[in-house]
Amino acid sequence: MLLKLGRRYASTVAGAIGLLTVVGCASYYASQIALRHLVEGEVGARGQAFAQVLLQNETELNALLTGLSRTADAEVNARIAGNAANLLNFSIFNRDGQEVFTPRSTQNEWLLRERPGGTATGVTLSQSTVGRPSPWIATEGLDGPQPTAIVPLDRGGERIGFLSVSPDMAQSRQNLSDMLRWMAWIVASAAVGAVGVPAGLIWARRHRTQLANERIRFLADFDPLTQLLNRQRMQKDVDRILATSRATRERMALWAINLEGLSGINSSLGQEVGDELLRVVADRIGQVMAKTDLFGRMGAGDFRLLHRSMTGPNATLDLVRAIRQQMEQPVEIGGHSIVPRVFIGIALAPEHGRSFFELARHSDLALTVCKDTKTAFHTVFEPWMDTEATRRRQIEQDMRTALKTGRFELFYQPIVAAGSGTPKGFEALIRLPDSQGGYISPAEFLPIAEARDLIKPISDWVIDESIRQVALWPEHLYVSINLSPAQFRDDDLFEIVKAALDRHGVDGHRLQIEVVETLLLERSDAVLGQLRQLKQLGVSIAMDDFGTGYSSLGYLWRFPFDTVKIDQSFMVAFDAGEANVRQILETIVALAHNLGMRVTTEGVETQEQARLLAELDCDTLQGFYFSRPKPAQAIDFGSHSPSATPAIRAA
Repeated sequence: MLLKLGRRYASTVAGAIGLLTVVGCASYYASQIALRHLVEGEVGARGQAFAQVLLQNETELNALLTGLSRTADAEVNARIAGNAANLLNFSIFNRDGQEVFTPRSTQNEWLLRERPGGTATGVTLSQSTVGRPSPWIATEGLDGPQPTAIVPLDRGGERIGFLSVSPDMAQSRQNLSDMLRWMAWIVASAAVGAVGVPAGLIWARRHRTQLANERIRFLADFDPLTQLLNRQRMQKDVDRILATSRATRERMALWAINLEGLSGINSSLGQEVGDELLRVVADRIGQVMAKTDLFGRMGAGDFRLLHRSMTGPNATLDLVRAIRQQMEQPVEIGGHSIVPRVFIGIALAPEHGRSFFELARHSDLALTVCKDTKTAFHTVFEPWMDTEATRRRQIEQDMRTALKTGRFELFYQPIVAAGSGTPKGFEALIRLPDSQGGYISPAEFLPIAEARDLIKPISDWVIDESIRQVALWPEHLYVSINLSPAQFRDDDLFEIVKAALDRHGVDGHRLQIEVVETLLLERSDAVLGQLRQLKQLGVSIAMDDFGTGYSSLGYLWRFPFDTVKIDQSFMVAFDAGEANVRQILETIVALAHNLGMRVTTEGVETQEQARLLAELDCDTLQGFYFSRPKPAQAIDFGSHSPSATPAIRAA
């Protein structure tokens, strides 16, 4: 990470370092110049001050300049004054620039110490110095350990000599150096701050911009939740690989993978659980696929896998088994144990397509078949699926058009009294006209309606239309309608039925609602609560397909059904000579009557079946023996006992 950032911002860092280096060098050079000027000023000031001291004592100064009448006291006083001025040494020159007195030698200090009479080193001032008009102070040796200042000695405007002083500057130089060093450090720090803070802000801004750009590039190619390829990048890479496969003849397969029940998990356990489950599924599949395979998330619970490592005839099956083993392992999320369930549709390349679009469409068709049949973990595309898909799309379009234009129709099959064949009511059965003047079977279009979320508006239409129709019939007749589980999903069934009854002026007792046991198994409490609301309107409730479920008897005492409808499979078993069918039917009828419920038997197609059920005291019958479903305008409200045999009449 640091190396990456270093390479990315190398020029910026180098520029900042260069600038700070220049500032640092400039600060150091300036400090040295300042130090020299400060030393020069202090040396000159000390020389000037010492000169004033000497000039104030005219007698002693003259004695030192001329050497006449020089006394020991004069020398001692001069030395004392020099020590007081913190001078290492000083020299007095006459007006001609000749040295006349120096307390000690600076050249041979280790040999000669201060002594009475001083010492002469033979130093002579230059003529330019001697002839230089006052006032002036000359300095030399400022960078050395013993700087020197030369001051002219003037009295009454007349030049009487010169003074050379060498003050002790060690401590002063150190103090000045420390002060300048501290000032240089302040300047350097200010420079660092002036450069570093804006540079840091600029770098931080550029870094944030870079991260944002990287995030944008990532989101353009990857799914943020699972870190897998997204739809756009997956399609691009698959098409690129497929283009090269034409030359390499590489065989591969595009998989459509769907995580079953994700929406239910999100609604019942929370979005966080669903997201974590998606990550787990993506990780598990990623662990078993080959490194050369491509894996992406298309949206919600849908994934795509380009299986490239098809090295043998069983390569696909081996990967399917590996994924299945991974999915069979429960995962603990948020205190819930979940076993992921996926369905897989597979399209082979080049057999089923040479582009992403073709393979994706065919793998989706195979996935649809896999989910509809639910008999296998995976399904490989076959050509008939394309024809079936076209058919399904056409039916879906027909249903949408029928909802908009009112092209759905209701056929009605009579429910007759077992003894007399007199109609008691009619079951409403929906029909969808096709373009050839016939009808599409409900067994074909209703599953498509459920898969495409059309079953709810269709059921709403059936409720309203059947209630509108029964309002036109004789008062003693009722209409019975079948409801899909989708009708109970939004908890608005009571409002829909009540509004239709009020709109068409129909009493609730003329409507019967048929529900299947599987509906109760899915949402027992919620469904039973809505059914109780309907009973408050006078609507009767029938349990449809009784005898084919797992726990029908349990619901008979949990909810007071009005009618039990015996499934037509019992009539088929009776005609086939199955043992104990009569006894089972007799038991069901007796049980229902003891619980205060009516009994209707479906699928009655022969006189023998009708006679048996009449003998068993079944209340009402329904089937082709009495009438096939017909449009409302073709209904005969008379007797529906075709043969009107004495046995039936007697019953």
